Amino acid sequence: MSARGLLHNGDYLKLLTGQTISSIGSAMSSFVFTLLGLAITGSPVQAGLVGTAAALGSIIAALPGGALADRWSRRRILIGYSFVGAVLFGSVAVAGWLGKLTLPHLLLVGLVNGAGYAMFMPAESGALREIVAPEDISTALAAAHGRQNVSALAGAPLGGLLYSVSRAIPIAADAVSYLLMAVMLSTIRHPLPAAKPEGDAHEPLLKAIRSGLTWLFRQRDLRTIAVTATLLNFAANGTILVLILSMQQRGVRPSVIGLLETAMGVGGLAGAFAAPRLLAKYSTGKITIVGAWVVTVTFSATAASTLPAVLIALPAIAVFLLPALNSGLFGYQMLITPNHLQGRAQSAFMFMSNSAAPLAPFLGGVFLGTLGARTALLVFGALLAVGAVLLTISSSIRSIPLLSEVEAA
Repeated sequence: MSARGLLHNGDYLKLLTGQTISSIGSAMSSFVFTLLGLAITGSPVQAGLVGTAAALGSIIAALPGGALADRWSRRRILIGYSFVGAVLFGSVAVAGWLGKLTLPHLLLVGLVNGAGYAMFMPAESGALREIVAPEDISTALAAAHGRQNVSALAGAPLGGLLYSVSRAIPIAADAVSYLLMAVMLSTIRHPLPAAKPEGDAHEPLLKAIRSGLTWLFRQRDLRTIAVTATLLNFAANGTILVLILSMQQRGVRPSVIGLLETAMGVGGLAGAFAAPRLLAKYSTGKITIVGAWVVTVTFSATAASTLPAVLIALPAIAVFLLPALNSGLFGYQMLITPNHLQGRAQSAFMFMSNSAAPLAPFLGGVFLGTLGARTALLVFGALLAVGAVLLTISSSIRSIPLLSEVEAA
């Protein structure tokens, strides 16, 4: 697990660079979309619907998206999604400048972009496995998490700063970032064709989806992780939304609220640098269990304070082990999955693990409005604890080995 091979892999560097640029733009728009929803409606519940729309789009398109990602050219999917994103977020920026932005517009953009992302992710994973050698997979995935945290580090505060100048500017910047990603992806030399399916190349879509689900359900460890992750992702996303909206309700400046995402970016970036060493020393199963408990304890502790400094620091601690946890799990899944099932297996995994995600922003707003911030955070903390316990008592999770010991399919 060395970065040396990756530094000499031109196609990988182009993929990483394009996604980094776009991720910074997406971090800005994701943060600003919630603020826009609240500014337009004045309601935390309706503001939560903006995040719900994006998550719902991803869930609806997850299974067919994975099947199509195995059937269509991965290059065309990656580049096509980039251009679609530029158009979607460009339309929001234009509407904002004209003073015509509405909540339905935000919901539609979130829904369509979420659906496109559901196809982009399995195509990107398949492309990564084609471009990167098996021994470099874990390092490449850790770098991807580092990229995401750099984006959070720069994107949220930059988005908050630009939002204070004009609501449309951060969204326009995201549209430009999608165009830049399209340019970088188009320069990748590797052909990145569709996966070669076994049997009939024109397998019916429903049958293709079923084959991905069937394969995943036969893997006891992956099945356990996917089911448990449903609960953990729901509670974690709800916690973050409650923290953001509650701080805004208390009159905390957007630039300060943006530091929440920045702090998480710092914690995640530090974790991304540590991830290769952690994965080389500790089994993926152990990292998964410990990481789940760290998230549970720190996120639950946010209910004990209203000080912005405390609410910013605790999530930063929470996410430190997530790069190693996610790199280990996704690397494990990627290595044991046959190439012709990469898209379907990942989409099935993401569908299961994120099936409750559309409810998190909405219920987070409901809990905040009806129960108050402290009780809402405690409810989500209790759900996190249930998920951590389920992982801890699972023998299949505890037995997942070092990533270096996993034989690639």
